[in-house]
Amino acid sequence: MHIRGWLTGLIVFLLAPSLLFASLWFYNKLSSVSAIDKSLDGLHITQALGPLIQEKAITGTVRHIPASLRSQLTGFGGPERAKYLSDLLDKFTTEKDVNLSLKQGRELALAITQMARLTTAGSYETSKLPYLLNDMLLSVVIESSKMAENARRLSKRDTINVWDKMSIPVQGGQFKVAADGAARETVQYFEYLKGPHADNLRQKAVQYRSANVQFQTKGSKLLSSTIKGATGKDIISEPVIAAHPELIHATFMLWQEILDYLNENLEQQRSQTLFAVSLAGFVGALVIFGAFGIAVALSRALADRTQQEFENLGFHDPLTGLPNRRALLDKMRDLPQSEDGQRIGLIVFDLRQFKKINNQYGDQTGDAILRLVGEQLTCLAEPEDFLSRTGGSEFVLLRPALQDHSQFERFAKKVAQSLAKERPVDGQKVVVEVNAGLYINQAGSSATDRMLIDATLALRSAKKKGPRKTAIFVPEMRAVFEEHSETANELLDAIDEGNIVPWFQPQVDINTGKIVGAEALVRWVDNGGVRYPGSFLPAAEDAGYMKLIEATVRQQAFNLATTLNTQTDRCIHLGLNVSADLLGSAKAADALHQTVLDLGLKPSDFSLEILEAVMIDETAADPIKENIAHLSDLGFFIELDDFGTGHSSISSLRDLHVDRVKIDRSFVSGVNNKPDLQKFTSALINLAKSLDISVLAEGVETEEERCWLQQNGCDVIQGFLISKAVPQEQLMTMILRQDILKTLPSTETLHAVQA
Repeated sequence: MHIRGWLTGLIVFLLAPSLLFASLWFYNKLSSVSAIDKSLDGLHITQALGPLIQEKAITGTVRHIPASLRSQLTGFGGPERAKYLSDLLDKFTTEKDVNLSLKQGRELALAITQMARLTTAGSYETSKLPYLLNDMLLSVVIESSKMAENARRLSKRDTINVWDKMSIPVQGGQFKVAADGAARETVQYFEYLKGPHADNLRQKAVQYRSANVQFQTKGSKLLSSTIKGATGKDIISEPVIAAHPELIHATFMLWQEILDYLNENLEQQRSQTLFAVSLAGFVGALVIFGAFGIAVALSRALADRTQQEFENLGFHDPLTGLPNRRALLDKMRDLPQSEDGQRIGLIVFDLRQFKKINNQYGDQTGDAILRLVGEQLTCLAEPEDFLSRTGGSEFVLLRPALQDHSQFERFAKKVAQSLAKERPVDGQKVVVEVNAGLYINQAGSSATDRMLIDATLALRSAKKKGPRKTAIFVPEMRAVFEEHSETANELLDAIDEGNIVPWFQPQVDINTGKIVGAEALVRWVDNGGVRYPGSFLPAAEDAGYMKLIEATVRQQAFNLATTLNTQTDRCIHLGLNVSADLLGSAKAADALHQTVLDLGLKPSDFSLEILEAVMIDETAADPIKENIAHLSDLGFFIELDDFGTGHSSISSLRDLHVDRVKIDRSFVSGVNNKPDLQKFTSALINLAKSLDISVLAEGVETEEERCWLQQNGCDVIQGFLISKAVPQEQLMTMILRQDILKTLPSTETLHAVQA
């Protein structure tokens, strides 16, 4: 009996690790082989796509598409994605606009890379290569092609306008960012590659960098000649056009070498995996044949356990231990259809300004905050809730059986308030703000992946309201998102075509009647029509075009300031609205100052209009205040906009170097005959005056309002009583008229015109 026990124990001792080895390696490695084969298929399709993109970039056309490429895409995409990939290929090859065609080609290459999972399929050493391949190098191809096309276009022009002089350096800068970024990555990243052909990769990278330098040298001649030139004949275009094919060739030589390196790495991974599977099979067979009877009983338990461990690796977030996005989607797909009266609720929580927290305090602090938030959400969630971290700073709570949607909304608000607090992490106090987007489906309907998309749209809406705000999805949010996407596409063309321009609303000294300033307000002028900011700036903000629009408005304001300096000796402040992105960067503030000096202008020529809203997020407020103080020290005129409507007007006056405050129109409209409003408005004026700060009232529409403001100490006025925002030429005429108040119409005439 004792011998049998020892033998049983010995067999179990040998069998348990063997079956664990067999189940883990057979299941995991065979799946890995299939995944690697899928990655290799995607890699081969990308290799076939490369020459087509190269041909399109150089010649502007694709003469022949290999028949095998379309069939490969169909097989690779499967029934779900085949048409999508085929449509992208058609758009790429048939699109006549070369730049748009190249962008379609990049989208196709990125789609193939994502489906093939090239980032994770190979070794850790090659994980960054797909990004360099399809994002950075293709950006170089797109931006250089656009630069060459601009050279051809400008060389044929009879005249070179101001927009051309501005747009060519802007576009050249976009190319330089892409090309130098790729060059920098190849130096830093390729240095540590150890594969058999790493030297070949480094050699091709050197060739690419050399071609990049040559192209940029030729491009500098194009840029300088465009700035100085008056006609197309003055443009030095041939060198950059001639250098373009060489840069494209060198770029795709590097492209092909990266693909070869990835292919070699994947083949090596596949061979190692197959060898490991064979070894596992051999060892497992020996053990199983030696203890077949016991193996049958134990193998099932070990296989189940191994399967569970393997699934845990793919369905959980390693940082917080919560289920990940994949697990959430599987959970949603497995939910049964809701019973009558029940609904399914979804909340997406996101930490505001989390990237800035990482930049300011470090990634370790950011990771610690994410773990703390995950633990707190776990404590706040109901037992039936499914909680997951879907990526970045986003957490999702799924409630599969929702009875009271009002209570669910209150729960979301409560959680957002609970999460938003100061947290001590590693000896530092870090403020975290939270937003939440909710989606509640119709009673009796099933859960779909679209619920997560719609909840994310609600989250976008909540973020626009400010910190700790929540929003519940309504169909209009999807319609607005789709409309914004369409507007953003048109907006980019409008920027390229010079249709985004500033109009200027004059600001008048209330005592002398002289124009002392003008606020630059962006307009979209198209086919004789004018589109106002509210119709396109929300779409621009969603699409990330605000920096480009601000740069366009600033440049044209600089041009106007230069003209004013030559035609009048009066000090005219041009008001520029500045965003949190510019105010949050000390480098951007110094760059703005240097640009003004390079143009022969003075910082005091410009009034920087600052909204208190840019300082609502506490993590961003301190550096913004420091940069505002820095801009003031450099000589810029600092103006606090919408004074009286912010959350901390008095503290803003205390903390910022403010030269003037702008009283919001809500405190001006009808102030001459509203006693309660008069008390508040006069208090605002007296507060500013007590701090030696000038006061501007905006939205002044009647002579009665102007008189009251003059009697109560206001310095400058702005509004329809003076003029609406006008193009630059009209503003110049008004300035030369000098005393604008003497030419104003009567109140009755003004109302008749406005009606």
